[in-house]
Amino acid sequence: MTGTILITGAAGRMGRTLLHHWQDRVPLGLDRAGADRTVDLTSGPDACVWAFAGAETVVHLAADPDPIASYESGGYGNTLETLTVVGACLQAGVRRLIFASSVWADAPAWRLADRMTWYAASKLAGEALVQAWADQTGNPAVCLRPGFFDPGAGRADGFNEALRVDVPSLCRHFDEALAWEGPGCAIRYAVGKLR
Repeated sequence: MTGTILITGAAGRMGRTLLHHWQDRVPLGLDRAGADRTVDLTSGPDACVWAFAGAETVVHLAADPDPIASYESGGYGNTLETLTVVGACLQAGVRRLIFASSVWADAPAWRLADRMTWYAASKLAGEALVQAWADQTGNPAVCLRPGFFDPGAGRADGFNEALRVDVPSLCRHFDEALAWEGPGCAIRYAVGKLR
């Protein structure tokens, strides 16, 4: 059983999509504004743990999604938010953690950039933190590495179009992550389209 699902970054594109997709499970949305629970994930786990109380599964989507974001938001901000989420999950006794990483975590394999970006570094750091959480707690975790996701966008440039994940595929990947029992932490890609 997945119990209560808490989605961080619920006001973003993926967050809104998953809230709608899992509406029969009555997920809780967590964001800076406009969600069931409003919280600043840069304020540390002690200040945020109340928002995680009662959640059995946390789906951590909150991040600056810009692959060329600055150090302040893409590096420091994203990593601090993930540290807060992992700490709050520990304190609240969360039993499953799903982290939205990115194909940028494996940028060389996808030929995304010729050098490391702050965004890619934050996703790699996030994966390491989630893996440590899974190893230390014995609970299952999944790091999903989605490609380009914007259901409202028209056709993207050839590069992003090749990495695009559509709504049905994204939902299927998150459903599989929700059902995964472990042990440990799995790293999976979420790219492509269902035909």
